[in-house]
Amino acid sequence: MTSLAFVSLLLVTSLVSTATAQGGIGSCCRHISNTQVHRELLKSYYVQHQPSCNLHVVVFTTLKDKRICSAPSKLWTQTSMAFLDGKNWHHQHTTSQQQHH
Repeated sequence: MTSLAFVSLLLVTSLVSTATAQGGIGSCCRHISNTQVHRELLKSYYVQHQPSCNLHVVVFTTLKDKRICSAPSKLWTQTSMAFLDGKNWHHQHTTSQQQHH
């Protein structure tokens, strides 16, 4: 019986550490938001995938660290992702040029 309890504890610990490493189940978006903010107020984004979380959404983080869970098919989502990608590319490109001079 003791080994069964140990194996159960080990399994639970493994599941919790995996969920924590992936941002935790508690950090999953559970609803799609219709919120649209000005792109200049966005800091970053990532794509939330299944099966870790139930919804396939794009999660934006604002400069004030608020999260917006948006549908990937929405025009606002796509243009905001492109804006942030371009902003990040420009920042990386500018930093790279400054290091070479």
